[in-house]
Amino acid sequence: MDRGVRQLLAWYDRDCRSLPWRQRVTVYHTWICEVMSQQTTLAVVLPKFAEFIQQLPTVDDLATCDEEKLRSLWAGLGYYARARNLKKGAEFIVSHLNGCFPQTYREWLQIPGCGDYTAAAIASICFNEQVSCIDGNVVRVVSRLLALQDVWSAAGRSRILDYLRQIIPSDRPGDFNQAMMDLGATICRKTKPCCDACPFQMQCLAFANNCIEVCPPKKPRRAVVDIELFVLIFWHRETDTFAIANRKSGFLAKTLGFPLIQSDRLPETKSILTSNPHFYLIELPGKFTHRITHHRISGKILASQIDNNLNDDAIASVGQKLGLSQPLHWINRIDLETKFATALDKKAFQLFQKYSSVNSIKTLDVLP
Repeated sequence: MDRGVRQLLAWYDRDCRSLPWRQRVTVYHTWICEVMSQQTTLAVVLPKFAEFIQQLPTVDDLATCDEEKLRSLWAGLGYYARARNLKKGAEFIVSHLNGCFPQTYREWLQIPGCGDYTAAAIASICFNEQVSCIDGNVVRVVSRLLALQDVWSAAGRSRILDYLRQIIPSDRPGDFNQAMMDLGATICRKTKPCCDACPFQMQCLAFANNCIEVCPPKKPRRAVVDIELFVLIFWHRETDTFAIANRKSGFLAKTLGFPLIQSDRLPETKSILTSNPHFYLIELPGKFTHRITHHRISGKILASQIDNNLNDDAIASVGQKLGLSQPLHWINRIDLETKFATALDKKAFQLFQKYSSVNSIKTLDVLP
């Protein structure tokens, strides 16, 4: 075993982070925590993981969990597609594998929604398979060990993988992978790394050559795309209920929330709604901003107060003309925010409430 790896594992045995899924290692717990931890801080994950496991303690529970409960358990973690993929994976395991978890990296790659990182983490931690997993922390550690700056290209990733394959120990691959991630998170940090406490200090070429700050270089960012979106809020003022739908397409496809209208469809949407005398339509002043990956969204509210005498069939007919998924779900104000899967809906509703709390929508200027 490489000397640096021995020192890394000794450091991990002494100083590893105490995490709930490490106290009693199970495949299910490892799977859930690894998916939750992707693109989400540990401080956010810890309480959500505890609640998730308490409410859905087995893969069968996850497979049969309804959409509303899953959305509630995932609220605050972001990237809701991860939760949907977890459920799809659980359904596959229950229906195709009789509830038995795969035991190898290759087998885990066959599970819907399971990618390289998750498959490698589970296979190494739970089944002792000698396979490396790479996250941002591991990229940073290896980049500094090798003084490697070409880390974001296919060639750079290949070099990192080759290096890890050479040093990952056959007897403790899971501990090695977790140690590398812990090292990047606590010692070999992006800024102000604690080099004096690093078990790899003597092997680190970036430390020896005084180039730690440029290893790795910043990941190239995709160009930001600016988009204007209109959030369509249908409101029954008399019952104080709001319409939400399962969105069919766009950035937030397959999530429950307010219908979203692209700016190029705004004239058509206004025309459909203003042609019906039972819909009182306004465009609220003000806007909110939101980011989804490389899209920068400027959001505005298109609010429609609906005549309380309008029946469900007439509302559904308007919804079909607008291309909204059916049926629309009418939720009272008190329960509404618990139904949202995204921060965008919460921001839109906060902006709506800012105006509806001091104005009756019907008394504001109606769009021509």
